[in-house]
Amino acid sequence: MPECGICGENAEKLYLCRNCGVKFCENDGSPEEKICINCSEKDKENREAEHEAEREQEHEGASTIRDEEEREEEAEEDRDENLDDYR
Repeated sequence: MPECGICGENAEKLYLCRNCGVKFCENDGSPEEKICINCSEKDKENREAEHEAEREQEHEGASTIRDEEEREEEAEEDRDENLDDYR
């Protein structure tokens, strides 16, 4: 009986991981997706890291817009104060 490359248990049927090529049993991956549990977890971590990077970029963009709006408001207030001095 063949041995799973992840857990080392003997299994009647093994599947070949499309990413790393390890042979795994149905308990140690997704036979439908043809991906072992190790690669599946790595993919999940990579997706989470990508989403975190996207969230950080969105946050930075929002704070940049907010800073610009604040500067514009301050400039407008300064102009109004300067006009008051001349009236």
